[in-house]
Amino acid sequence: MGIATLAAAETGERAVDVAVVTDPEREFDLDVPVVCYADCDPESVPRPERFDAFVPRGDEASLRTQIRWLRSRAERCDHGRSRLKRLYEGTSTLIAAETTDELFARTIDIAERILAFDNSSISIDVGGSFRVSATDTATDEGDLIPLGQGILGETYRTGESKLVDDVREHGAAAPDDPAFRSVVSVPIGDIGVFQAISTEVGAYDETDRQLAELLVSYVAETAARIESEAALRESRGRIEALHRGTVELAAVTDLAELFERTVGITAEILSFDLSYIGVVEGGYIVPAATSEEFPEDGAEVKPLEDGGVAAHVHHTGQTRLVTDMAEAEDARPTKDDYRSGVSVPVGDIAVFQAAAYTPNAFDEADVELTELLMAHVAVTAERIRAEESLRDERDRSTALFEHVSDAAVAYEVDDGGTARVQSVNRAFEERFGRRAVDVVGGDLVDEIVPDDEADPLELRVAGGERHRGEVRRLAADGAREFILNVVPLDPDASDGRGYALYTDITERKRRESELERQNERLEEFANIVSHDLRNPLAVAQGHLDLARETDREESFETVANSLAQMERLIDDLLSLARQGNVVGETDAVDVATTARRAWATVETPGASLEATPTTVEADEERLAELLGNLFRNALEHGAADGDRPIAVRVGPLGGDDAGDGKEGRDGFYVEDDGVGIPPDRRERVFDPGETTGEDGIGYGLAIVSRIGDAHGWSVSVTESETGGARFEFRTGS
Repeated sequence: MGIATLAAAETGERAVDVAVVTDPEREFDLDVPVVCYADCDPESVPRPERFDAFVPRGDEASLRTQIRWLRSRAERCDHGRSRLKRLYEGTSTLIAAETTDELFARTIDIAERILAFDNSSISIDVGGSFRVSATDTATDEGDLIPLGQGILGETYRTGESKLVDDVREHGAAAPDDPAFRSVVSVPIGDIGVFQAISTEVGAYDETDRQLAELLVSYVAETAARIESEAALRESRGRIEALHRGTVELAAVTDLAELFERTVGITAEILSFDLSYIGVVEGGYIVPAATSEEFPEDGAEVKPLEDGGVAAHVHHTGQTRLVTDMAEAEDARPTKDDYRSGVSVPVGDIAVFQAAAYTPNAFDEADVELTELLMAHVAVTAERIRAEESLRDERDRSTALFEHVSDAAVAYEVDDGGTARVQSVNRAFEERFGRRAVDVVGGDLVDEIVPDDEADPLELRVAGGERHRGEVRRLAADGAREFILNVVPLDPDASDGRGYALYTDITERKRRESELERQNERLEEFANIVSHDLRNPLAVAQGHLDLARETDREESFETVANSLAQMERLIDDLLSLARQGNVVGETDAVDVATTARRAWATVETPGASLEATPTTVEADEERLAELLGNLFRNALEHGAADGDRPIAVRVGPLGGDDAGDGKEGRDGFYVEDDGVGIPPDRRERVFDPGETTGEDGIGYGLAIVSRIGDAHGWSVSVTESETGGARFEFRTGS
């Protein structure tokens, strides 16, 4: 019947489990599924129920499909051994696989033999696309499929298995064959996808998916093991190569020496008589090192655009083995008698080439060993270049660090929170008066930060962030003001290393303070002028009006005195503005005499002055201004009502109030018998603009305080014996 031959061809080593009968009239007694393979109408066959399927003779594809389907049905009815058990037994072959290609081929075999998947494949991510690595269909292995295509791409992207009964109802499906209907799709870790596809709707169930997932789990684990072992073998090969010739390269610190030693190793170990290394520089490949037997005219500078083998190797980064240069279109050997060669990229730095005068002088073993060696050379070359770049950068940084005009410190905040000085520049030594040899390794904060600063900016570099702020630091000539810039060495790291740059702004701050004081004095002068000129001007205006009405000579005299007082005040203020001082030359002045002169310049209707002689060191004019302002304050604000006259007394502190003519040992006082100043206002009465009257502008007592401070006197407010205001000026004499 041809049963065994056809079924065995389909199953390989598997026992025949489907019978194929070519004579529909023949009687048989079989306990396996039977296919009628003949040119006949099934309705005309005697007892057609004897057959499980009918296939026209010559349609071998349909015959194979029916055999697979019947075999699958038979297996599902096999009570002696379940698919799960057989799957466990079959996975032992996976574990023994030594390569991924072997692993994937065995996986497809198990899927067909045990899981009865008649159309399965494994697609692997090869970078931007899937490559079909194993299949049991006519699809060519190695075919590329877009990474995001169909259920295959969705399975890989989501990392989740898919069971689709009808791809026509699945939005993402994009089957290669329009006859495909159902699919089981399982991700293989992060390397690819296993799929089983059927032309029948609903051909797979949850059991199929679970078994497929179990199978794939073994595949993923075994693939990981194979990759790990392959990496280990490769690593061991590199170690062996290093022991044979690259150990000595590890200590090389110069590119020229590295390349010279490399061609020496290829001659000694690989037996390459003619070899050289060309460095890629400015669009050219420039010979950098040649072996001893290499002819002097055997290498020349070549442009990368010439399209030769070396240029191709550099551009592609791929090794090139030329067995016969006469057959290589892009081979342009420097010498015509070069017949074969091998070219290997040295990273993106250079190209190694070995040549021979005979064809086929190099084989794959030579290529592999050369690649291993050049891999080490490339790593060493990159290290040398990085070190050279680092040295150049360090030299530039050192020069910048040393010659920057600001004081600079390189430091590191250690695990204990101490800012350890690594180096300082010359400007730091000069500004802070500390030699580098004395501060390197020491605590930067202890060296220059005042004890009263709780959170120095220098410690913040440990956070990897830059900071800027004004600080006070202990310089060579005492505490000075600086703008401190804290800059981490690496903004992306928090290793506590960085720079501190100190820009001295002490003189600028002094100029700013002086300018501020000058502005305050100018404002004060303006206030004094507006305040102190107001009263004599009012007196003069009043008496001038009176003189016009009465023609009294005394009024003209009063006007003249007021004008003279204003002239003196203006002259004095101009002098103060020019000199920048509040008081001029001081002398021994009798306070009582000066008080009486000041009293005469003030409108004092009904008020009385009692002045006890006492002498102080003072600028008489400024003292007169001080007393005049106190008198006006007493007369304007002292009385509870305007009818009761105010009595004012001036006398010494600590001296004889009765008036013995002796100097006051502690100073003098001015008091009145008015309503006084409440205790809660006594601290504020000297503030500019502070007033309780409706007519005052609040600068009288501020002027008093300023003149007293300029003399070096302390000024305080208290209460007189009669309950009025008492101002005490202590001179300290």
